[in-house]
Amino acid sequence: MATNPAFAALDRYNRYWRELLKYNDREDKDFPYKLIFGSLLASLLAALYFAAQPYLAAAAAIGVFAGIHLVFYIQLVLGASSRASKIEEVLPDFLSMVASNIRSGLTPDKALIVSARDEFGPLTEAINKAGKRSITGMPLDQVMLGMRENIQSNILEKTITQIVEGMHSGGDMSELLEKTALDIRKFRSVKKEVNSVILNYELFIIAAITFGAPLLYGVATFLVDIMIRIRGKISIDSGAQGLSGGVSIFKGKLLLTSDGVTMFAAAAIIITVLFGCMAVGIMGSGRRVDGIKYFPILVIIGLALLFGIRFALGIVLNGIAGV
Repeated sequence: MATNPAFAALDRYNRYWRELLKYNDREDKDFPYKLIFGSLLASLLAALYFAAQPYLAAAAAIGVFAGIHLVFYIQLVLGASSRASKIEEVLPDFLSMVASNIRSGLTPDKALIVSARDEFGPLTEAINKAGKRSITGMPLDQVMLGMRENIQSNILEKTITQIVEGMHSGGDMSELLEKTALDIRKFRSVKKEVNSVILNYELFIIAAITFGAPLLYGVATFLVDIMIRIRGKISIDSGAQGLSGGVSIFKGKLLLTSDGVTMFAAAAIIITVLFGCMAVGIMGSGRRVDGIKYFPILVIIGLALLFGIRFALGIVLNGIAGV
């Protein structure tokens, strides 16, 4: 029996959002339904508000629906990334503690449970869940592999996989854990050195998208405003004097408007800041989403500079062009 495409799409939608919730250690089976119905209701209200203009109403509905999903997506992705980063930070200490407990005579499963500490944060929750599975008689390798389920971390996944493979090959558990912890610390040290090198490039990107682009767009849009006003004045004077000619650069039909150019500049700045933040995230940690956390403050600064420069130029140069 063929599956209805609509139900299949809804099922994928539910699984996707539940997976994001899982990586944030949150359980809410009704969240996808709340999100989609809430977004549809907000979209309907936005469409009704602009009901007099059908195209604007459709754009508002689509924008509100997509915007709500984007906000929750960014929130959940950043939450999962932050949770994974905290776990990766304390993972070497945890592995060293487990190795120490094994050397003291504890069995690996018991050492795993005893090594849980409150300061390990989200990792402690994963350890406690693994400990409950171990008590039920689940093999240690499956217990270890189960620690990866609710954590979106490549370092943790590779670490657990390496430990399990070492266990299967008959290696010394305590020595394996110690070497793995040492490797993670070395990797973290190298990563910090690399981050210090690329910091200058990150600052350059931030300066370009936050200050450079708004400065250029602010000056350019102000000049376009001046040109539009001059053209309008020339057209009025020419009509009043019965002139058939005119300045060549102002001939033809003008399709630009001051508001349209300003809106284009604002949209360009928003897009530039978004992709610039993603580039900073990739350079800093290898994850695009890690740069999104800078987006709200940087886009506010960029837009404030755009309109601030236009306002300042309007005050300083007001009347110079005679318009």
